[in-house]
Amino acid sequence: MTKLDHTNPLRIFCGNLCRKPFPIFHLPLLIIFLTFSIFHFPSPMYAQAYAPADPFYLLSLEKEQFNHADSLKISSTIIRPFYHHNKKGQFTVRYRQEQYSNDNTSNQENMDVRFIGKGRGWFQGLNISYYNDFIAFSVEPYWLSSANDSAMVFARSGMFSVLNDSHMKPDGQFISSGFREAQLYLHLWGLGIGISNANMWWGPGIHSTLSMTNNSEGFYNYMLGTIRELRWGKAGLNFRYTLGQLNEETGNDATYFTAITGIISYHGNTDLSIGLSRNYLSGGYDVGVDWSLQDAANLIWEALYVEDKVDYAYTPIWGHDPWDQTISGFVSISVPASGFTVFLELGTNDHRMSLGDLLTQPDHASATILGFRKYGVFDNPDLVFGFEYARLIQAYSHIFRVSPNWYDRGGYDYSSYEGRRWTAHSGADSDDFLIFFGYMGNKWSFIPGFNYERHGVIAHRIPEVKMEFRLDTRYKYKGFWFNLYYEYQHEQHLGFTKDNVYLDEATGLRFTNTIMLGVEKTLIF
Repeated sequence: MTKLDHTNPLRIFCGNLCRKPFPIFHLPLLIIFLTFSIFHFPSPMYAQAYAPADPFYLLSLEKEQFNHADSLKISSTIIRPFYHHNKKGQFTVRYRQEQYSNDNTSNQENMDVRFIGKGRGWFQGLNISYYNDFIAFSVEPYWLSSANDSAMVFARSGMFSVLNDSHMKPDGQFISSGFREAQLYLHLWGLGIGISNANMWWGPGIHSTLSMTNNSEGFYNYMLGTIRELRWGKAGLNFRYTLGQLNEETGNDATYFTAITGIISYHGNTDLSIGLSRNYLSGGYDVGVDWSLQDAANLIWEALYVEDKVDYAYTPIWGHDPWDQTISGFVSISVPASGFTVFLELGTNDHRMSLGDLLTQPDHASATILGFRKYGVFDNPDLVFGFEYARLIQAYSHIFRVSPNWYDRGGYDYSSYEGRRWTAHSGADSDDFLIFFGYMGNKWSFIPGFNYERHGVIAHRIPEVKMEFRLDTRYKYKGFWFNLYYEYQHEQHLGFTKDNVYLDEATGLRFTNTIMLGVEKTLIF
């Protein structure tokens, strides 16, 4: 295959910068960072100019916003990353270092470039972000080392082949370096254009979302839209048009990602945010016409129903095309004074024949995520409780009508990039339940949680089951945050058992313990 033309400005900015390994300079950077930290005091998450996509920071950001007396300074967190509109001409520098030990295969979710193989390893990153009236950027060089010893891996085929425990790296020491994110935007009042490889998160959930998570490393894209929430009094708007190429091929072998995502919000005694995300994976197939980046860019404007697409040049058979289209809508309702937010995300991934088709069988090829988060449980301002449930199980209508699964297109690597899904990490024909309850104060936090996840609920007689018990502990000392994260995984029926196995038999067992110790410091200039 012919490689992508390297005169492409996006490839020059992100490809050469973000992929090219850099020398071992993390120690001098750390020394410089610690020197500056002597003269600067840390600030809370809300005081920073930049809010990253990583849900690791969502609880602290959301709680700080709810505790803020001025509703005009609250922003919706559904579309991340974003910049705070009241932080101008400000640098934020965040150093993050993690050590980990894992006694089985890698199976952590929402970890972007941080591949945690069996054995011991470490990660270091230095994120520098800036925002003023006309320009905004962030860049984060990183260094990752993983032992990646031989581990128990269960082979799966098709749409189950890119779950997070798939062995993505050869056995042996794995070392990676580069830029975890590099993004640059030119804007006016928060509206502008840019290029980026940063992770993104679209959705109100903290554990999963249908369209875009940080479960995989970020991919190169152009962006047109807002880099922060635009505000008119109590009304807010945030939208982004995203276009990127997912491989390095040319012509009809090239594959593209196209999306438009937006939310409108009302901020008052009760906050209400309503949003929609329409996403396309295109290219990679011969549809009788040449397919280019420009063609992919125009997809979001095409008709919604198949009956209205019959005259398109790339839909030669009854209006159908081989592209993978998903649409998801979300609504979030929050009461800042009581520290409560409840949310729902609802999506469909099939090209509906008509409006009548949608109304008569709304569950066809559908998926949902619902949940809530409550700060100040039992009138204690430091207690937090949350629940989230994602359901991507194949629709009941599959019995009498062909019903595609979410993320089941092999031509697009089942919605994965570099071996991991950027979409909901539980994948096709799955469900995913999370509940957590704990203490979250200004100096320390202690939040245990339980996660129950199934794969192949309809496709296999006995689905795979994964149960996780997790503990997230953080402690603040002299401006440094020290983090301890422990996760115990108990899995059954891995690799999918045969039909002659009874439901009460525990087969395909695997047990995994993961411990991560981290330290983080943030400076604001």
